[in-house]
Amino acid sequence: MNTFPSAEALEHTLGDPHLPNGPLTYAAAMAGDRAERRPHASLDRLRGWGYPAFLVPAALGGRLTSLEELLALARVVARRDPTAALIATSPWMAGVPVWQAGTPAQQRAYADAALRGQWSALSLREPESHRPHEGGTDTLTACRADGGYRLEGTATMVSDVRMARFACLQAREPETGAHTLLLTDLEQLPTAGYELLPRVSTHGVRGADVAGIRFHGAFVPASAVLGRPGGGAGLAARSLAAIRTVLPAFGLGALDTGLRCAFDFLRHQRVHGGRAADLPPVRAELATAYLDLRVAETVASTCARLLQRLPALAPVSSAVAKYLVPHLAEQRLRRLAGVLGPRYLLRQDHWSGIFDKLLRDARLFVLLYGAAHDMLGALAAQLSCLDGPGADPRRADPAFLPGCVAPPYPLGLRALAVASGDDPVTAGLDEVCTALRTHEPALAGAAALLRAEGARLRAGAREPADPGTEQGQRAGERYARVFAALCLARRHLAGERLHWLAPALTAVLRPGTPLPGENVESLFLELAMEYAGRSALSLSRPA
Repeated sequence: MNTFPSAEALEHTLGDPHLPNGPLTYAAAMAGDRAERRPHASLDRLRGWGYPAFLVPAALGGRLTSLEELLALARVVARRDPTAALIATSPWMAGVPVWQAGTPAQQRAYADAALRGQWSALSLREPESHRPHEGGTDTLTACRADGGYRLEGTATMVSDVRMARFACLQAREPETGAHTLLLTDLEQLPTAGYELLPRVSTHGVRGADVAGIRFHGAFVPASAVLGRPGGGAGLAARSLAAIRTVLPAFGLGALDTGLRCAFDFLRHQRVHGGRAADLPPVRAELATAYLDLRVAETVASTCARLLQRLPALAPVSSAVAKYLVPHLAEQRLRRLAGVLGPRYLLRQDHWSGIFDKLLRDARLFVLLYGAAHDMLGALAAQLSCLDGPGADPRRADPAFLPGCVAPPYPLGLRALAVASGDDPVTAGLDEVCTALRTHEPALAGAAALLRAEGARLRAGAREPADPGTEQGQRAGERYARVFAALCLARRHLAGERLHWLAPALTAVLRPGTPLPGENVESLFLELAMEYAGRSALSLSRPA
């Protein structure tokens, strides 16, 4: 992943997370997790550094120009505490509909509140047609009244609503059945018009303040409408596409620290007179986890670039990022937990017992704002965009160049689509495979695998399956994996030189395939050098 000066500065400011005292340390993260306490000290530290400015577009007085940069910043925080990272970044997530469709007055008011460090809440839902298997528990309605709306009913499972200045709420209009998004200023509502419900405890991200809000005829002026009345479903879908593109930062941070934690323990643990990290199965697990981390961060950063450069592709790129990256992180942390054995369950000693928290948090990120079956269903529904007139793959080229500069955020995001008309990334598959085979013979096998999977994907696009069926889910996963493989290959061909590309393409397209021995050793040594520095030289060969 590209580094940004802001991310490097934040890394330096936050310092060593192993130190016993301080707000963003593993010890502090675990203490807050056990108490289910909001990480106030960590959030204050981030506010003092200037983190809120990176949640507000530069055109409104903030410093946010690049979603890839925001992804990198959130990952820096998530490496120390995914809970703090999610909460600290939540004002940007709640503000996405405001940046996309708000009036100048709405954007100004929201930006000022975010820059002051005030919290906001977000309650969005998928259109019912996308989630036929769920009835939902939210019953929020907005009945038209003179000059505005009367809110009735409940929005459940909303983060930060008990301390929010603004709440971005999706409500159904009973008269038409359409949905409208409302930017509600809770400070302006009479307290008799609503009540805040008790906090709900969660297994992961335990410090988050998740609760509900129930309205009793509270009046909201028409000036609170985001976009147009009745247009809330489309705006919610477009907003979720942007949110899902940044969410992988939290899983990336969890996997990064979980892998560091596991490696540090296993290189010191003695087994049968030697080191656990010298055992071939252990080295293979660590090397595979390191490869998955490299794959996940490259896919995540590419999808963040694509959102700004090709916003019409967001229904595809955001679903790929939201499905593949959190899934890889959670799956790999579970595998590492198996290598660590009962040790990972201890609540003290090694790294303050942080590994168990990372695994629990990562499981939540798989579900947050779209579970795996929802993302695969969305991708299956998009397969038709591969069966139309040929897209121009050159439209996607700038997103793969090293040092890619995207249009300033949120410029262009009004072009975010609910459905994609074509896919210029996948359209270049044949050209990519030919380039890999011609210029780098060592990649011929991986290129042949990519071409074969691409052919299966296109065949499925001609006879699309119901997204809700098992066949549809498999088709959606194939699309995600081919798209991700092309992101890796095109970054490599554009000059990034991913030396691990061959095993990465196999890992993405054929998950579960064991790494060849030579790849295990090279990736393990790279991991050891990055995480242990010069002391890793003794690990270059098993003792």
